[in-house]
Amino acid sequence: MSISVHQWFNKTQIALISVVALLLSSCSRIPQDRTEDGRTIVTLWTSWAGTERAGIDSVVADFNASQSDIFVRTLNITDPQTKIMLATAGGNPPDIAIMNNQFIAPYAENNALTPLDGLCENADIRPEHFVKTFWETATYRGHIWAVPLTCSVTTLHYNKKIFREVGYDRPPETLEELERINDLITQKRDDGSISRIGHFPLEPGWWRPEWSNWFGLGSYDGENRMLFEAEGWQQAADWLASYHQRFGKDELIKLRSGFGRFSSPQNPFFDGKVAMVLQGIWMNRFIETFAPYDFEYGVAPFPASEEADIPYFAIADADLAVIPKGADHVDEAFTFLRYLIEDGGLEKLALAHGKMTSLKAVSPDFYDKHDHPYLDVFLEIANSGYAKARPQLAQYQNYFTDTNEAANSLLYGLVTPEEGLAQIQSRQQKALDKKQLRWSRVEASYQDLWQEQIDESKN
Repeated sequence: MSISVHQWFNKTQIALISVVALLLSSCSRIPQDRTEDGRTIVTLWTSWAGTERAGIDSVVADFNASQSDIFVRTLNITDPQTKIMLATAGGNPPDIAIMNNQFIAPYAENNALTPLDGLCENADIRPEHFVKTFWETATYRGHIWAVPLTCSVTTLHYNKKIFREVGYDRPPETLEELERINDLITQKRDDGSISRIGHFPLEPGWWRPEWSNWFGLGSYDGENRMLFEAEGWQQAADWLASYHQRFGKDELIKLRSGFGRFSSPQNPFFDGKVAMVLQGIWMNRFIETFAPYDFEYGVAPFPASEEADIPYFAIADADLAVIPKGADHVDEAFTFLRYLIEDGGLEKLALAHGKMTSLKAVSPDFYDKHDHPYLDVFLEIANSGYAKARPQLAQYQNYFTDTNEAANSLLYGLVTPEEGLAQIQSRQQKALDKKQLRWSRVEASYQDLWQEQIDESKN
């Protein structure tokens, strides 16, 4: 069963969620809460797999061996955003869950998380301990909802060999220069089809809703207004539309249909079909695993338009540890989160994931042990002030899906920039207004409830 965030909360679906949650929890929640030697069992849900799962397993094993009161037990789940909400609605959530930062707003506004303000205050965990942009991913409506763990910022990844072919020995410094390089790199066959392109905004396409930031303005003012008809999105829409105008809709569709799977040697960046991509720090692990042995790549800030008042922009992403509302063992769960922050567990986890930690200060060993050849670039960008998280919207899933489709339509020329932006502005403003109206009705009671929980956790 798959339920998107914007569909979860009408009355009919709440009833259905409760039934499914009971079934889910009966299958996946370990019924006992103590080990044979008397330790309190803390359940942790994550969707991490492969080396990422191995990383958290290693850190959990270290924690379990470090004391005799708590035993953390990890369970892998798919589609965590849906299943965590299902279990929470059914009154039987895990004690800790790992989720992406863009889901904090919808969870908090539906009272599905435990506020951590009091617990952080007691533990002297303060914002200044963290990289600012990563800490901000864990806060919403004036409260702390999570502990940011492993993190990344997006950068331009470019194929150095292909760049040398066209006479470039450095990355572009503006978006306009990037497009000039794009034209130099792009190659067509005799029949007009594209065999290689310099840059294609839909590859990998994970951040399509945020392209306006590279023109100086995001999609949301942070309060009451969506900004799809503001200058930033107008310029971004014209830029996206330039692709079908320059390369042809049918040729772009055919090119994209020939791209292989991301995690394979047929990834279009690895096999030379695309020379520049927007990617995160994790990309190095995939390059080491799937790219040819002689693959040469560089990393640099993804440049902003020369008309923007910023040199570049990056999207900040964080894996967050939350304590769902109704968790049985809040204090014990937070003890494990403190271990991650204070006892080196987070550094070990970040090294296993090939990412950054959310912490501002790390040990010298962290830099010595980290295997990313461009770690310094990511660290500089994360601390630059030009890296921002995706917007905190209660209707985030609706926003993401809708803007993805709009970006596709603009790039392929299915709508004009004026038509496309007017349509999405209307839809997303209505969605925001609906969420804001609901919030205005529940804010006072929620804030009182959260404050009670915070006060209790301080005692």
